[in-house]
Amino acid sequence: MSRSLLSNYSDLLLTIYRLAQDTPILEFQDALLVALKSCIPFDSSMWGTATMTDNGIDVHSIHLHQSSQAMLIAYEAVKHQDSLVQRVEQLTAATISFNSEIEYAGPDKAGMRALCEEFGHRNGLITCETNPFTKFVQWMSLYRKDAKQVCTDEETLFFDKLGPHLMQALAINRRIHLDKLVGDIARQSWSVAIADTRGVPYHVGNQFWDLMEAEWKTQNRAQLPAALLNKLTGTNLVMGRSIVVHCKPEHGLWYLKARPRERVDGLSPREYMVAKMLAGGMSQKEVATKASRSPETIRSQIRIVFEKLEISNVVMLAPHLALRDF
Repeated sequence: MSRSLLSNYSDLLLTIYRLAQDTPILEFQDALLVALKSCIPFDSSMWGTATMTDNGIDVHSIHLHQSSQAMLIAYEAVKHQDSLVQRVEQLTAATISFNSEIEYAGPDKAGMRALCEEFGHRNGLITCETNPFTKFVQWMSLYRKDAKQVCTDEETLFFDKLGPHLMQALAINRRIHLDKLVGDIARQSWSVAIADTRGVPYHVGNQFWDLMEAEWKTQNRAQLPAALLNKLTGTNLVMGRSIVVHCKPEHGLWYLKARPRERVDGLSPREYMVAKMLAGGMSQKEVATKASRSPETIRSQIRIVFEKLEISNVVMLAPHLALRDF
């Protein structure tokens, strides 16, 4: 690597990790890719995760930069012709440059060749990390539409050295975002995780798997329990026998937090509402008026709340209710 490119590499690393710390999650990947263009010029990019299959990649999550869903739809129809996937499939980590006319030469790859011409993938770079056991892959592809703008060996080496940092910076950005979602009050009660909608975990906090195993008796830490996945398809809150899981879907991923089930989770929606109003400083009469219920009904509900939480006064409500703030 030349001295000038080495200097660019150092500066870019600092920029990447600063962006990871400071940039909102929905803006981060584009901001990083714009910064990357100062060292490796390109026109469009794909950044995502997938599983390797016999018929090409099965995409889990994807970020498109200066590209379109139309390209993805077109790719699905010809992905079985993508020889780049076959080249990296057996490698745990790889960075490859390609020219579409050479890579996809021959009638058996005419579909991929046409796609590259239509969407400006005539030259490019791909860096990826693959789990050899699950065939799960994280990758980033950079594309150039100019057929003459061939990627150099130096650019390939640069991208190869940078690849792990790009993936790590994305992980950092997501964890910071996840930490903000949990919040200060409940942070000590919840264990957190990030997964895609197929249930593949990208980040798992302390105790998260212990909670999963206690509820669903699973030993597979490469995949969220099937029972949890089934429930999350219809709701963002799962109440198990021993666990509570909250899910916030964002940008093609699930931001999860889990904790042991507490007494406060046994309150009905109306009991919880009454407890919140009471803890907020309202009198029993004010609660009755607000809830459009008789004072006798409210007194009965408050008595049930106190019994379920095993408390004796209103002051003791707040710590319990804080656990249920999702």
